[in-house]
Parts: sequence; structure tokens; C-alpha cells
Amino acid sequence: MIQSTFSLMRQALVGVLVLAVAFILVEPAMGEAQAASSQFTVSQQVNAQIAFATPASNVTMSPALGGLTGGTSNGSTQVVVVTNDLAGYSMTLQASSSLGMINTASSTYYIQAYKTNTANVPDYTFGVNSPNTAAFGYNVTAPASNSGDVAALFKNNGSGNCNTGSTVDGVHCWLNSSTTPVTIVNRTAPTLLSGATTTINFQVTINPNPNPMIASGTYISTTTLTATPS
Repeated sequence: MIQSTFSLMRQALVGVLVLAVAFILVEPAMGEAQAASSQFTVSQQVNAQIAFATPASNVTMSPALGGLTGGTSNGSTQVVVVTNDLAGYSMTLQASSSLGMINTASSTYYIQAYKTNTANVPDYTFGVNSPNTAAFGYNVTAPASNSGDVAALFKNNGSGNCNTGSTVDGVHCWLNSSTTPVTIVNRTAPTLLSGATTTINFQVTINPNPNPMIASGTYISTTTLTATPS
């Protein structure tokens, strides 16, 4: 009877030891189990685009001028550019002829392009250098909300100098149209959805009794604006 009891106790002890060993073997594996993760990205390329929300319109200078008595006429056109380019955009102005405005009936006659006192730098005020000549020139302006877009060339310091300062007023800094593209806008950020507005002002002055003579007729300057994402 005693022997039988010891045998049962021995079997029970062995069973307990087996369970203990099994627990020791299994428990670390259960304790080391962790969540697995996998990270990835989703990308989408958005390209820069640019458009003229409002393209330039043809300009008719006003008033009509007498070829002998002369006078001054003015005109302007306005463009609105919209772009999503993060770096903004630039815009150039280029004329089809460096002569100025050409008579549509005979290219022998033309209103000469404005001549600045310093080559390629606008004059603060519009002035025909010779008392017996005529000239055609332009300047660039923009509303206060984006006046900083106007190229430095057409800004002034308020005291008689262009290509310096930060003032954009639409009455100063006159330049001649040229077959060489001239940058008139440098914007460094995207526009609003409504776009950024730029105005180009033109002026013709004919002094009395000009030489060479300014024949009667219609004079035209074909001008191209090119807006390019930065």
C-alpha cells in the first residue's frame, strides 16, 4: 500500500516536471511575439502649367496725331497670367521690328523706336531726344497686389532713376520695343486662381515738323508677350 502510494506520487511528480519543462520551452516563444509593420509612400506628380487668363488685346493709340503739328498719344493693354508653378513665372516682350511703328502702306515710313539715354535702361521720363523727331516707347506697371512682379528694369527710386528702387507707377521708365526679348515680369511664386495682372503702357510723341517726315497713314508695331514657368 505504501509502495503503491509512492508510485502514484512519483508519477504525479514526473507529470508536474514534464508540464514545467513544457511551459519553460513554450513561454519564451510566446513572450517574444511582436506586431509586424510595413511602411510605404504614395506619390503623385503635378506638373507646372501656365496660361493667359486674359490675353493682350490690340491697342489703338489716342488721339490721332497730326504729321506736321505733332503731339502725344497713349494706349495700353492688360494681361492676366495664371500659373501653379511653385517658383512663379517670367514674361518677355518682343517686337517684330526694332525700327518702331511701321506704316502699313509703305514700310519706308515709320515712327522710330524710343531712344534711351543709356542703352537698354529705361528713361525716367519720356523725352524725344531731338526737337525734330518722333518716338514710340512703352513702360510696364501692375496693381499694388503684385507690383513686385514687375521686372527691376521698370522700377524706379522716385527721384529720376530707373532699374533701381521699388516704385512702379506707370508713368515713368520708358523703353524702346526691340526684336530682342525684354523681361518685363519676374514672379517668384504661384499666382492666385484669379491670376496676376500686368499692364503695358505705350506712348507716341511726334514733335512739330519732324524730320524725317511722318507720312499719313496707320502705323503698327506687332508685339509678342511670352510667359514661361520658372
